[in-house]
This record gives sequence, structure tokens and C-alpha cells, in this order.
Amino acid sequence: MSLSTTSAVTAANIAKTVTSGQQPLTILSDLNLEVARGERLAIIGTSGSGKSTLLACLAGLDLPSHGRLSLLGRDLGAMDEDARAAWRAGRVGFVFQSFQLLAGARAIDNIALPMELAGTPRGAARARATELLAEVGLADRGAHTPRQLSGGEQQRVALARAFATEPALLFADEPTGNLDSTTGEQIIARLFALNEAHATTLILVTHDESLAARCDRCLRLTGGRLEAAS
Repeated sequence: MSLSTTSAVTAANIAKTVTSGQQPLTILSDLNLEVARGERLAIIGTSGSGKSTLLACLAGLDLPSHGRLSLLGRDLGAMDEDARAAWRAGRVGFVFQSFQLLAGARAIDNIALPMELAGTPRGAARARATELLAEVGLADRGAHTPRQLSGGEQQRVALARAFATEPALLFADEPTGNLDSTTGEQIIARLFALNEAHATTLILVTHDESLAARCDRCLRLTGGRLEAAS
């Protein structure tokens, strides 16, 4: 597969091998994927199948052992770590399983940070962060640090942060994993509203079959490769 400059993400024959003890462990094996701009893609698979590793590689947070990747028209292999980070800023949003919130920063500052890094003035970033906190039901939690929030509340802050720059591409690793059914449905609605209003490409790793079924396409990661989910 050749790299596309028009797709949101293209992976061409990527592989990822790590060392486990003294033995090499292959996580991804000659995997190919092309994701259209504006598409909603769900990736499912058993625990330990490599879904989070795949997501990190597709986003350029990690690099494959071999193969080629493009992200929003740029060849990630031709860029160093700083250049990849600069390319993602304001264009790509993330929701991590471990949230990756700044422990000493208040919720409002965690959400405002990506907007400020993308060049939004501090006052405007904080005003938008306040709106986003209300949208995820945390209007009264803006001054709280992550350790003062429950797991579900931290996940909602992480989602608000991901929405903050209205990214062209959003990666989400189990976006509803720590949420009750009502809040989970609200977050799914927000994800899809972002997709529809801004043609945001969504790439989701999920165990939630109802969420996967609402995406345009669902692929299963097994044996290091992707196949259509039955």
C-alpha cells in the first residue's frame, strides 16, 4: 500500500516488535489501513491484542519497527519527534485510557492547555474550557485537580480536552470505559456531533459493541493484523 496524501491516516505494511525478556514480541505484523477524512472507525479486539499500541503508532506517538505511516497528509517517518508534535498540535485530539491529565493542574487548565499550545490567547482558552466543562457535566469542578476527581470525572475532563481544539482527527482509547450508561451516551453523542459538525475523523478503540456498531466501519485486531469485524 502506498501512502495517501488525501486520507486522514494511512498505514502501509507497518509492524511493531518489542523485546519481552530476551525474546522479541511481535505486536503488529505487516498491517495495512486507510482511513478516509470524516470517517468513524471502531477498532475492537481482545485485551492484549495491541489496540492501544496500534493507536499510538497511527497517531505518531510511537513509531512502528518498519513500514510507513501518514497522518493528515504528512509522512510521519520523515519527521522527528518535535516535528510530529508540532504537526499534531491543533489538528489531532486524544483520549487515553489512563487520561494523561497533568496531576498538579486544575481541570480548567488541563482543558485550556492544548488551545494555548495551538496559539489561542489564554483568556479565550479558559473561556472555552469553562464551556466544555459545562458540556461534560463538570461545571462545578473546574478548580479541582485530577486527584480530587473520580475516575469518571477525570475521563470527562480528558474528553473535554480532546474536543478543545475541534481537531481534524480524534483518537480515543475506550472513551466510555469509566462512565455510567447515561454519561457514556452523552459523550458518544458529543463525539458524533463533532464528527458531523466539523467532519472530524474518529478512530476509536472500544469494547463497547453498541458504540462500535454506530461507527461507519468496525475492524478487529487479531494476530497483529486488522480484519473486518463480523
